[in-house]
Amino acid sequence: MPSFKLTLQSGSGLGTEYPLEKSEMFLGRDLSNDIVVNDSEVSRRHARLVLSGNTYTIEDLGSTNGTFIRGQRIGVPVALMPGETILIGEKVLLRFDVTGLQADATVASFRTASQPVQPVIQPAAPVYTPPVQPAAPVYTPPVQPRPVVQPVVPVTPAPVQYSPPISAYPPSAPKKKKGWLVALLIVVGAIVAIPS
Repeated sequence: MPSFKLTLQSGSGLGTEYPLEKSEMFLGRDLSNDIVVNDSEVSRRHARLVLSGNTYTIEDLGSTNGTFIRGQRIGVPVALMPGETILIGEKVLLRFDVTGLQADATVASFRTASQPVQPVIQPAAPVYTPPVQPAAPVYTPPVQPRPVVQPVVPVTPAPVQYSPPISAYPPSAPKKKKGWLVALLIVVGAIVAIPS
């Protein structure tokens, strides 16, 4: 049975070997990963390695600096070949190796480095599509007739007539002429009329 490993080719910890012993392993800077690479270009949970047949596939987990195979940034799982290098970011380089093949064992067929990257296609999980609901009716108010506007005829104001102010005191009654005064005036008028 073949065994698989990754070997750190650059950066801090040069030459460190990481045996691939589980069917699914995570690589990243966080200590909870199966393969811990302490470098600032490595995301906390950077990539996932999955045993697929006679090799491992690698999948980038949305890392900031990316995972590169054969000079291409990967966005889907890619099958690894023996001796292949994995570049994380710009400077962390890992080599994938297969060891322990027996001479009479069936040899796995791997692509050469000149062949293009073939992504491993996994069936997608069904996507839930909610049922289409009919649109709610839109309320349209009834059309109201517009009122007919008649032109306004200007009104000529009536002339203002003067009325004296109203007194706060009641009008006085006409005074009665006294009889003796009338008699006196008659007498005076007669004296003045007599010729001298």
